[in-house]
Amino acid sequence: MNKTIHHIVRFFILIAIQVLLLNNLQISGYLNPYVYILFIMLLPPKMPKAIVLVLAFVMGFTIDLFVDSFGIHTAASVLLAYVRPSILSLVSIKGGEDLEAISIKQLRFSRFFTYSGIMCLIHHFTLFYLDVFRLNEFFDTFVRALFSTVISLLLILMIESLRSNPQTR
Repeated sequence: MNKTIHHIVRFFILIAIQVLLLNNLQISGYLNPYVYILFIMLLPPKMPKAIVLVLAFVMGFTIDLFVDSFGIHTAASVLLAYVRPSILSLVSIKGGEDLEAISIKQLRFSRFFTYSGIMCLIHHFTLFYLDVFRLNEFFDTFVRALFSTVISLLLILMIESLRSNPQTR
């Protein structure tokens, strides 16, 4: 399949999963899984940074439209796209320049787990603190972001495992 079509299909599938399933799943108000960030995380490392930023903006804005969240998903997504090259350089051997794509196969499980974990933490802390926007709920927001990161990371690892191993489907 053409890589562009593959990215477009991934965009719409992740939006559908997020909007139709996960946005309706809130466990005690603390767990809000966000897997739409997988779209930003799996964009090719050699894709120009400006395009990654624009795609992150479009993804975040689309989620904001469905959730009525006034731009916090857009801000968190653009920040995620901005720090992505730095996180890739931390977890890959040659700073991500040797990678054709980002996957468990390319990075191996431990590096992909580290990459996904850092990206989820950055996104979730940004998202939840922008949502609350006050310090008197600092620890509640911290716990909420941490728990949501764990659940999101588990879902992202499950989705990526299914995507990377077509024979297990």
